[in-house]
Amino acid sequence: MTADIVTILPNADEASLIADIYNEGQGPRMGIYLTFAKAQDLIRFHLPGKQLAELSYFRRGYNNRVYLARCSDGSEYVIRLGGRFWDHKKITNEAQALALARSVLGDIVQVPVFLGTSIDEAKIHTDESARIVPYDYIIMNRLPGVPLDSVWDKLSQDDKKKVVDQAAEIFAKLRSIEMTSIGNFINGLNNEPQVGANMESGVGPFMSWGDFVIGNIQQEIKYMLDAADNFSEVKVFLPRLETLMEKVKSGDLERQFQNQDALPEGVAAGRPISFLHGDFESRNMLVVGTKITGLHDFEFAGGFPSEQEWCAGFEWLFARAEDPYDEGEQQKLRDMTQDQKDLLDYFLRTLREKHGMVPYGKGNQEYKVVLYHLQANIAPWWLRDPPRDLWTEKQIKSMKTAVDSLEKALVFLGC
Repeated sequence: MTADIVTILPNADEASLIADIYNEGQGPRMGIYLTFAKAQDLIRFHLPGKQLAELSYFRRGYNNRVYLARCSDGSEYVIRLGGRFWDHKKITNEAQALALARSVLGDIVQVPVFLGTSIDEAKIHTDESARIVPYDYIIMNRLPGVPLDSVWDKLSQDDKKKVVDQAAEIFAKLRSIEMTSIGNFINGLNNEPQVGANMESGVGPFMSWGDFVIGNIQQEIKYMLDAADNFSEVKVFLPRLETLMEKVKSGDLERQFQNQDALPEGVAAGRPISFLHGDFESRNMLVVGTKITGLHDFEFAGGFPSEQEWCAGFEWLFARAEDPYDEGEQQKLRDMTQDQKDLLDYFLRTLREKHGMVPYGKGNQEYKVVLYHLQANIAPWWLRDPPRDLWTEKQIKSMKTAVDSLEKALVFLGC
C-alpha cells in the first residue's frame, strides 16, 4: 500500500485507528470513520450475500472519507462517508447530477452508480439510534482506472494532449445541458432532476444571474457578521457591498461591462446557466493509460452560471480563472513552465475550435470572474471557525490577501 492508502484490518482496535489514522483535530472529517466491522455491516445491508474481504482507506480528500471495499467474490465497491457538514440534500443532489451526466456522456466516460445510501437505510432504520453509522454515506460501484493526478506528471506532453482532448469533450457535453434556474438538484416530479435551493446556503433557486449573485453576497455577509471578531477589516466594506448589490439588481453592472467583450469569430456567448460538475479537477478523473475511464465526485454539481466552473475547476491545466488581485495566485501563472503554457494553449484552442467555447476572464465577462472571487473573500470559510487569537501566520496573511483583493475588486466594479 502507498502512503495515501491504508489497509484497515478486521481486528484493528478502534482507539488505535482514531489515534493513528482518523486523527484530524478540525475539519469536516473529524470524528467520522469506518471500522472493518461497520463496513461489513454496510455491505451486508445494501448488498445482501456479499462478504467483505478487504477494506482500504484513501487518505486523500478534505470533505469525505473514501474506502475501497473488496468482497470475497472479487467484486469491489467504493464507500464514501460525508463530512460533518453533509446531509441528505447532498446525496440527493449528487444522485440527480449523475443521472443527468449519464444522459449526455453515454459511452464517452463512466460515472458512478449509487448502490446504497444512508437515505435508503433511513427508510428501514427509522430510529436514528438503530442506524449502522450515524452520518451520511453512499456506496457505489468502483470505476476502472487510477486518479489522473496520480500519473499526470509521468505522462509525456503528447499523452497529456490525448487526455486533454477527452477532458474538453466531456466538459463540452456537460455544458450542453442547459438550465433555466440556478441551484442544486432535488427530486422533482417522477423523481426527475429539478433545480432547487442552494444546498449550502438553503436559499434559492434563483431565476437570474443577478439574483444569484446578490443571494451569495448576502449569505457571505451573514457569515462575516456571525464571526465578526475574525473579520473586523471586512466590516468597513459593507456600504460598498450594498452599493454593488444595487448595481447588480438594477442591471447597471452588466451594462457597465457589456461592450468590453470581444469573442473570437465563430464563438457564441456561453449559455448563461448550464450544468456544472463543480470540481473539474484531475483528482476527480480516472484513467487507464491515456484513456479517461471515469468521472466522479459530483457532490457540488448543479445548474449554475457558466463562469462558476472556470473559477472552481481546471487548476490542473492552469486554466482556472484565478483571482486577478491575489498575488499568490497570479505568481503561479507567472511561474508556469513552457510545457504547461503550451498545454494550456492547446486546451483552450481545442475548446474554441472543436466546441465553440472560450474561458471566462479577460476578453470574456471578466467582471463575473472578479465578482466570483469577491464573494469568496468576504468571509473565507477557512477563517470563520478558529478564534482570531489562535490564527497562524498563514491565516493572518490570508486575511490580508482577502482584504486587498476585496478593495481592488470593488474599485474595478465601480463601487
